[in-house]
Amino acid sequence: MAEEEEVVVEEEATEEAPEPQEQNAEAAEESAASDDTKTLLSDDGGDGADGVPEEYEFTPPEDFDLSEEAQKKVETFKDAAKEMKLSQDQFQSLVEYEAQATMQAQVDQANAYIDRVNSWADDVKADNELGGGSLQSNLAVIKKVTDEFGGDDLKSLIDAPGPNNIDGLGLGNNLAFLRFVYRMGKSITDAPLIEGDGHKASNEDALQRMYPSMFNEQQPS
Repeated sequence: MAEEEEVVVEEEATEEAPEPQEQNAEAAEESAASDDTKTLLSDDGGDGADGVPEEYEFTPPEDFDLSEEAQKKVETFKDAAKEMKLSQDQFQSLVEYEAQATMQAQVDQANAYIDRVNSWADDVKADNELGGGSLQSNLAVIKKVTDEFGGDDLKSLIDAPGPNNIDGLGLGNNLAFLRFVYRMGKSITDAPLIEGDGHKASNEDALQRMYPSMFNEQQPS
C-alpha cells in the first residue's frame, strides 16, 4: 500500500508542475508588458531627458543656401518644435522638407512666368501694327526710344527674369508696352516743327533757325 501512495503523490506533483514552454510564454508576456511601445514621437526619442534637445540646429543640405527670411522662419519654428517635443532629427527633417518644397515652388513659378513671357513674343509677331514684315524696323524704333530715354533700371524690366536679373519682367516681349513705346517714338519722329505763334514752320524757317549765319550772308545789302 505504501508503494501505491508514493506513485499517486508523484503523479500529482507532475501534473501541477508547469511545462518549460508555458514558463517561457509567461516570461515573454511579462517582459512585453513592462516595455513601453516607442514611436517617432515618443518622449525619449530625442537628445534630452524627455526627448527634446536643449537647442535645435538646422543644417542645410549641400548646395542649399537659406535666405535671410527663411532663416528667420527656422528660428520661429524652434519654439513650435519645443511645444511639439520634436527630436533633433525630426526638426531637421521637417525644416529640410519645407525648405526644399518652398524652393521648388519658386522654381516652378519662375518657369511659368518665363513661359508666359515667351508667349508674349508670339503676340507681337502676329500683331497688325508691330508684327509682320515691319517687325524689325518697328523694334528698331522702340529700341531707340528706350536707349535714349531709359536707364539701367528700365533695361532690367525689359529683359526676362533670370539668376542675374531678378527684377526682370520681360517687358521687351509685352505687346501693350511695345505698342506704347513705338507710338511714342513715331510721334517724336513724325512731329513737325512748331513756331512760337503755333503755326507750322517751313523747312526754310527751320534751317534758318539752325544756321542763322548762312541766311544772314544771303540777305541783300
